[in-house]
Amino acid sequence: MPTTPSLKTRLGVGAAAVLAAGAMAAVGVSAASASPSTPSPSATSTAAPSAEAKAGAHTGLSGIGAFLQLKADSPQAAGDRAAKAATALVNHPQVFAKLPAALQADVKTLKDAPAADRVKDAYKIKTTALSGGYGAEIQKRAENLAKTATETAGLRQELRTAFSSANPGAGLQKVADQLISHPKLLAKLPANLQSDLKTLKAAAPADLDTQANKIKDTALNGGYGAQIQKVAQALGKKAAAAAPAA
Repeated sequence: MPTTPSLKTRLGVGAAAVLAAGAMAAVGVSAASASPSTPSPSATSTAAPSAEAKAGAHTGLSGIGAFLQLKADSPQAAGDRAAKAATALVNHPQVFAKLPAALQADVKTLKDAPAADRVKDAYKIKTTALSGGYGAEIQKRAENLAKTATETAGLRQELRTAFSSANPGAGLQKVADQLISHPKLLAKLPANLQSDLKTLKAAAPADLDTQANKIKDTALNGGYGAQIQKVAQALGKKAAAAAPAA
C-alpha cells in the first residue's frame, strides 16, 4: 500500500510551513492531499455520490498543480517531482477516476516514463491543460493555478530579497499581506506567527524593518517551530549564495 500519509504531510502541511516562512511554493498541492483512507460506505450508496464525486473531482483537478510549474527546459529534478506527483495521483483511484480519460492516460504515461522523458511528458500535461485539451473545467482550473504560480514566484523572490537585505520590511510586508488574504492557510500557522504577520501588515512605514527583522530572527531561532526554522534557514542560505561578493 502506498505511503500516502507521509506524502500528504510533505505536500500538504509542509506547504503551509513553506508559505509561512515565505517560500509560498506548493501551488495547488497535489492529489496526495486527498484522504488516503478507504472509501466510506456512503461512497457506494445512491444517496451521497454527487457530493462525494464533486469533492473527488475538485481534488483531482488540484492534482494538476504539480505539473503547472514545469517549463520545456526545466531541470531533471522538476521532472522527477512531477513523476512522483503522477504516481500519487494514480494511487488514489477514486480521485483519479474523476479525471478526463485523456488526462488519465497522460498522467499514467508520466508515471511510467523513463527519467529522460519526465520533463517532456509533464510539460505536455501543462500545455494540454492550459489549451483546453482536457476540457473546459480542467482548463479553467489550470489557468487559475498558473496565475497563482506566477504570484508565488514573485513572492519567493521578495523573500529572498528580504533575507539578504538590511531593510526587509517592505518585502516581508507584501508576503504577510498575501498570507493574511488566505485565511485557511493562515490558520495552519503557529499562533505567534499569525500574530506577528498581522502586526507587520498593519505596521507604520517607520516600523516595518523592526517588525520584519523580528519575524526573520524568530523564524531562524526556532520561535515558530522546527519546520518553519528549517525553511527559514534554507531561505537564508539561498539569499547569502545569491548576494554579490563583497
